[in-house]
Amino acid sequence: MILAWPWFALALVLPLLVRFGLPPHSTDQHNGTTLAHDGFPLLRAHAGQPLWRMALCWCALVLALCRPQWQEPPLVSYQSSRDLILAVDLSDSMRTQDMLDEGEQRDRLSAVRQQISQLIQARPGDRIALIVFADHAYLLSPLTQETQALLTLARELDFDLVGRTTALGEAILLARQHADPNRPTALLLVTDGRNTAGNADPLSEAKRAAASGMTLYTLGVGADPDTFAEALAPAQSDPSTELDEALLQQLAKMGHGRYFRARTQSDLDAINQTLDTLEPVATPHTHYRPNVELYPWPLALAWLLLSWPARLRSLRLRWRLPRGQAHD
Repeated sequence: MILAWPWFALALVLPLLVRFGLPPHSTDQHNGTTLAHDGFPLLRAHAGQPLWRMALCWCALVLALCRPQWQEPPLVSYQSSRDLILAVDLSDSMRTQDMLDEGEQRDRLSAVRQQISQLIQARPGDRIALIVFADHAYLLSPLTQETQALLTLARELDFDLVGRTTALGEAILLARQHADPNRPTALLLVTDGRNTAGNADPLSEAKRAAASGMTLYTLGVGADPDTFAEALAPAQSDPSTELDEALLQQLAKMGHGRYFRARTQSDLDAINQTLDTLEPVATPHTHYRPNVELYPWPLALAWLLLSWPARLRSLRLRWRLPRGQAHD
């Protein structure tokens, strides 16, 4: 049991302060009579009541003012969820329009942006973080279950947001720094190039991430020359030559994950199915229940202490009177 307003307990000493703080007697200037001020209005209003009863009544009233409450124990439920960090390459090469979507060519970032949105929507109970990288890596959102906020950030991913080059090592380093050390975390590294910027070595960072318990998945974005709907210029005969597949495969192997190659929009769908195989972790969620108000009980006790003696005397008086006088 708790008291919502415990400071009202100070009122317990109020009768004593009035009793000993006021002058004991005063003279009525009209008729010269002496009046007593004992500081107990309840005693004066109910003369003849036992002192213990009036003291108990006052304590009950003060207790009601303190708002006693019964605090229900919280309910703990467990929800299975996964931790996933998405690291998306926003370098200049993501402008290349070589992703086929039902026969239509679209740029790489648009295809990745669409797939990320679908991935976020498909995992409402999972905690997801969003990292973008180019010249350097930046955290857009920490691990969160706020699906709508993540979808808004995913729709706002744009070219040249953080530069034009590719800092793979910094992206892995930043993901490791923001992972929950008490829960297994998966990192999905999405890129269409090779490590060309930053001060962090991708292989060293992948090794440290794996040692911390993180699973590393890599996704290489870029189509093959024979998948284009239209012929490319000779200078763009193979825009995926910058993709360092050997490095991405090695990173995934070190991180005990898997390497994906996305040549078309449909290739990206296999990623979500693989992430579903990750073992979810049961996370406790505490639900606090509203407190039960108990002030009516001391309030009812105070009312009984004040009213019951008078009623009891009235009943006794009725029984003592002759039957005929009781009906007059």
